[in-house]
Amino acid sequence: MGTRLTGLQGPALATSISAAGYLPVLAVLVASGRLTPAALGYAVAAGLLASIVPYAIDLIVLRSVSTQVFGVVMSAHPVLAAVAGLVILQQALAWHEWVGIVVIVAANIVAVRPCRG
Repeated sequence: MGTRLTGLQGPALATSISAAGYLPVLAVLVASGRLTPAALGYAVAAGLLASIVPYAIDLIVLRSVSTQVFGVVMSAHPVLAAVAGLVILQQALAWHEWVGIVVIVAANIVAVRPCRG
């Protein structure tokens, strides 16, 4: 969608489609009386911070950098998540989990290197 739609129309369309998929869940929550203003606020905040904002930023950045650079930077996300988990939640990864992350990042770096032949 990012190449066919200009601006942030792609994320807006994707978010609308996703939100429509959750309408049955909303109906069940309303019918059971479990939809509170706080729950609705948390759901909106989670949707914005976990989906809309990152997707929009990725789309904007992808239009201005090469796909190779973007791919390598995206592969660093597990590293950032592991560090955030360690710093914020004091959740340390086991050595084999760190090795898995390193393998993923290394594979992405190797995959985007230009072929010399």
